[in-house]
Amino acid sequence: MIGIIGAMANEVEILIDSLGKYEEIKIGSFTFYLGKIEEHEIVLTQSGVGKVNAAIATTILITEFECDFIINTGIAGGVNDVDTKDVIVCEGLIYSDFDLTPFGYEFGTVPHLPPILRPHPSDVLNVKSILNRLGIKYKTGLIASGDKFVTSPEDIKEVKDRIIACEMESTSVAQTAIRLGTRFMILRFISDIVGKESQIENYNEFEEEMSKLSSKITLELIRNL
Repeated sequence: MIGIIGAMANEVEILIDSLGKYEEIKIGSFTFYLGKIEEHEIVLTQSGVGKVNAAIATTILITEFECDFIINTGIAGGVNDVDTKDVIVCEGLIYSDFDLTPFGYEFGTVPHLPPILRPHPSDVLNVKSILNRLGIKYKTGLIASGDKFVTSPEDIKEVKDRIIACEMESTSVAQTAIRLGTRFMILRFISDIVGKESQIENYNEFEEEMSKLSSKITLELIRNL
């Protein structure tokens, strides 16, 4: 069973429509959509924005629906060597707002977890292979998550030189999946560039477009798994 998480409605609408005939199950304030894409059994949900929402949704997908693979898709702000509309295949994740450095931990590191949370290398290679086969260009690198819409490099100064994108959910999805022993993959699509004078304008311009693109590419990936 594949679990798919998008934070916002426009990141999941196309995927819901692709399920064809589906079942809706409500758990708390979350709605889960159960159906099929090709031969794959799918559970899809809109988590809402932020790390806690994403972690709750991931936990339910794994524990209640027994998903053995989680895909988190959506948009992000670009940081280094990326531009709006770039497709990002995540190779690792860190937090931009988790700080236990007074106790000797590297910034962003959660105790008892690696400094960088990584999807399984074979899953990263598989996604890259599928995108190459589909002729979809992409970039790879680290993504940082924090509970803030970042508009200045100063907001992420501790991690900005290490990452190519930042947003508000994916590292918590990865942490939850790792703690529960489940494979995961994070895909992001750049809607704006952090600190650029036109950042908010670009976000408002490209949010809908990049959210729909994220759904379409996720759909193609699932069809080609």
